[in-house]
Amino acid sequence: MTQTVSVIVPTLNEEDGIDSFLRHVSGLAPDLEIIVVDGGSSDATVVKASERATVLHGPRGRGAQMNAGAREAEGEILWFLHADCFPHPDSVAAMEDALSEVAVVGGGFEYDLDHPGFFFRLTESVSNRKNRAFGLLFGDMGIFVRRSVFETVGGYREFPLMEDMDFCERLKHEGDIAIIPLRIKTSARRWLDEGIVKNLVRNWILQAGWKCGVSPNRLAKWYSFGNGYGKGHRGND
Repeated sequence: MTQTVSVIVPTLNEEDGIDSFLRHVSGLAPDLEIIVVDGGSSDATVVKASERATVLHGPRGRGAQMNAGAREAEGEILWFLHADCFPHPDSVAAMEDALSEVAVVGGGFEYDLDHPGFFFRLTESVSNRKNRAFGLLFGDMGIFVRRSVFETVGGYREFPLMEDMDFCERLKHEGDIAIIPLRIKTSARRWLDEGIVKNLVRNWILQAGWKCGVSPNRLAKWYSFGNGYGKGHRGND
């Protein structure tokens, strides 16, 4: 049975890629509801996004923006996408198929960095294996969830960092997580702009700190934010 899908996209200064992203997403399936929640962009993100999506304005912070989008969404499936992550063409059908299993409450996709080179292929392989083995979900995996379950767990906690790992842990208490073996094409610009080794080590430290109980506020002080979510987001690795 086909379920309605709402795509929710938090943005901040994504004018360079938002049009191509929304064009790609809108072509994945008919009747997708697409909601962009902007956190105060100083560029043309809002103007460009308004041509292809419903645009909301929310307080800056991924958790807060995604919650704002979820409150306005009408779909039975909520799908949270970063503006620099391009889903596989068969993603919508694969989500619906995964959620046809009653025990599955949500999930995500394997990811694929959009840059050639051995290091990037190795990073993808290790991360995808790790995420599948431990049932981990990160924002750049295109997290999806049943709307009813999202409401049951109270949505995202509006942390300055690690809202995706926290959300994943709470989802697991409600049912099974599905990691779909279709790749979501993820921008490698953060790796290239800030340095491969720096990003890899920093993300390991952040994930280890979270697992050891370090507060999101303290972790946020360890993290050097970029100019926008796409340019400075952390996630897999």
